[in-house]
Amino acid sequence: MKNLLFFLLAALLGLSLPTQAQDIRNKDFKAIKLAKQEAKKRQKEGWDVAPGSVPMEKLFEKAWTLELETDENGDNKYLMATGAAVAGTKTAADQAAMTAARNELAAAIQTKISQLIQTKTANDQIDQETANTLDKTIANGKALIQASLRQVQTAYKIYRDVQDKQNKRNNVAVEVKLFYNQEEAIRAAQKAIRQQLENESDELGKELDQVLDEMGWPE
Repeated sequence: MKNLLFFLLAALLGLSLPTQAQDIRNKDFKAIKLAKQEAKKRQKEGWDVAPGSVPMEKLFEKAWTLELETDENGDNKYLMATGAAVAGTKTAADQAAMTAARNELAAAIQTKISQLIQTKTANDQIDQETANTLDKTIANGKALIQASLRQVQTAYKIYRDVQDKQNKRNNVAVEVKLFYNQEEAIRAAQKAIRQQLENESDELGKELDQVLDEMGWPE
């Protein structure tokens, strides 16, 4: 009888959980499962973590948790980017992989902003001339956007030795995965783009401010 009451109580408590809490719990379980699978696969391929790091499985769990997290609209909360590189030293490979990942992250932010502009243009909320000006500035502003990224989250960084048969030596391969909050990314890019436009013309800077207000971008 006690067991029956226990299971009934457990069932009632489970049903009383808010849908949002259940979704979070399900995503946590999914992240743990995917992390275990990925860690097992990568370790078989010879990948390892840096000395003193938390276990690979935990790093992947963090990555999957961020990747699966959504905002109130059901959209991905974070932009993500992966960088990989091979070099003669760990330091060189590390730097190259981070640069590649940051470049990919900046490109993802460019794409996101361009999509926002295209949507507003299609809805006649931005005129075509203004849209073209913004698109051109965004296309040329990748370095500025990358330099503005100050809240990058490194989910994991893994290493493995790679044989260079031609030069008869071992190289080091590095893979890194970065995440950036989408809202913060747009805010950072907004500042970089505004500065670029203001360097060309004060009027362009004011025009951008007006467009940003129409688009509802964060100040």
